[in-house]
Amino acid sequence: MGAVTEAAGTYPRPPAHRPVSRILRVTGPLVEIEYTGGIAMYDLVSIGPARLLGEVVAISGDVVTVQAYEYTGGLAPGQTALPQGRPLSVRLGPELLGGIFDGLLRPLSRAGDWLLPGAGRHAAEERTWNFSPLVAKGEQATEGQALGEIRDAGATRVRVLVPPGCGGTVEQIAATGDHLRDAAVAVVGGNEVTVGTQWPVRLPRPVRERVDSHEALNTGQRVIDLLFPVARGSTVAVPGGFGTGKTVLLQQIAKWCDADVIVYVGCGERGNEMADVITELSELQDPRTGGRLADRTVTIANTSNMPMMAREASVHTGMTVAEYFRDMGLDVVVIADSTSRWAEALREFASRTGALPAEEGYPAGLASAIAAFYERAAAVTALGGDRGSVTVIGAVSPPGGDMTEPVTAHTERFVRCLWTLDRDLAYARHYPAVSWAGSFSRDVPVLAAGHRAAGDPAWARRRERVGAVLAEADRLADLVDLIGIAALPSGERISVLAGRLVREGVLQQSALSERDAYCGPQKTAALADAVLAVVDRCRELVDSGVPSTSIEVIDFGPLLRAREDTGPHDAAGVAVLRDAMLGKLGEVRP
Repeated sequence: MGAVTEAAGTYPRPPAHRPVSRILRVTGPLVEIEYTGGIAMYDLVSIGPARLLGEVVAISGDVVTVQAYEYTGGLAPGQTALPQGRPLSVRLGPELLGGIFDGLLRPLSRAGDWLLPGAGRHAAEERTWNFSPLVAKGEQATEGQALGEIRDAGATRVRVLVPPGCGGTVEQIAATGDHLRDAAVAVVGGNEVTVGTQWPVRLPRPVRERVDSHEALNTGQRVIDLLFPVARGSTVAVPGGFGTGKTVLLQQIAKWCDADVIVYVGCGERGNEMADVITELSELQDPRTGGRLADRTVTIANTSNMPMMAREASVHTGMTVAEYFRDMGLDVVVIADSTSRWAEALREFASRTGALPAEEGYPAGLASAIAAFYERAAAVTALGGDRGSVTVIGAVSPPGGDMTEPVTAHTERFVRCLWTLDRDLAYARHYPAVSWAGSFSRDVPVLAAGHRAAGDPAWARRRERVGAVLAEADRLADLVDLIGIAALPSGERISVLAGRLVREGVLQQSALSERDAYCGPQKTAALADAVLAVVDRCRELVDSGVPSTSIEVIDFGPLLRAREDTGPHDAAGVAVLRDAMLGKLGEVRP
């Protein structure tokens, strides 16, 4: 067996004889050490007797500043620190699917409503995985090529790939059978390839090329799929104040979107919410495979009661996990809840290092950090030739609902889609509370072409008409509040009615309803077309001389209840209710 190289995803061990390093100062997560040997930025450091993990963030002569990713209580000046000679890296493998991990990708276990560190730490090392080869000895293999598949990783296809930077003749390949995670299953060009691998969290995994995606990520939420769709490999920000439903919306997307793998990063959120997410994912049946939804989900939980600076690592860890599965030709969605807590960790640490503060005390590099995070999202051709994607959906929690604060403002600059949650809609119990006036999607032009190619040429026109109905209703809302609806002309009264039908019959959606929690694309189109057809008929009646009051007294309940009275994919049932409603309108006479 050849020696494992750095290109294969592992790193050389630090030299046995290194200068002694000692702690100079400890202030919260900031630890200053004295070290006279060679050290680089972002190198990993083991601190104190407990070997707490930290990362080098500044070097000034012999004084090295380390940000600790664990609680530093008990550390004291004079204790030793041990530089590891490598960056912060995580272990990647099939055991990630269905697992719960902290911000450094160490396994967590559940105990009631709590997530506890340390339990199951060695479970992945002890378990064996059934490996089935896809290549033969003597063949040529290039970087990123699949050498074999893991057969017992669940419904999601997991492959063992030639690591980046490796390639050459397949000198050895294991036969079909069970292997430990760190066991070598192949030797390619003198490099051992194991079932699992390691990768630095801050280094994006290489790809052959980035590609344009014309395929929408179906979230199952009508207001998103109809008005503000997101392409596979794109980026989304979800800003909203307290109580506007961010966590519930993200949970719905995690449950119902048509991605192959979900990476859910709970970054600084409440622990009870994170425990609820894990419970629901474990209990929910996956509509694609029939198994548990949790089996294709990787949960990274770094809640508010866990070490603060691990939040800073957790978002990079989540992206690294997503890229690992992306390189296998899978579509991955990263949900970060929330990036504001990550930014607050950056601000806290910057204040301790004495960095010059920018807006509201955030570090001057905040915008660059946010941009670097979202930049890792993409639809790509992987090194092995497979097409895969990483779509990033990040929640933003602006203090007091202030959408002009730095994290929200900078994030809006770098994302392709914005789903702004409106406090007034949430207080009116309209969920999801996505504001149609304050949201946007820059993916619409490319997705319109994709819908035309997929056989739905009316998609762009349908979206445009729904948006126009909502805009006109919003324009008249203030006028109605001022002078009352009775003072409006009949045509404008129908516009107000049309806005209500679209809001209540199409955009509103119940996360608690078995039939309405998820909505397929065909039913979404059918509901929108049904409401638009009814609105057109109402306008025709008014134009023919029918008073608007005769139309307003009609019971539109069957149309508004169509979203809950029909199944998630029942477009035909919606059409029946539409025809019945049009028939009722046909009985109205001038």
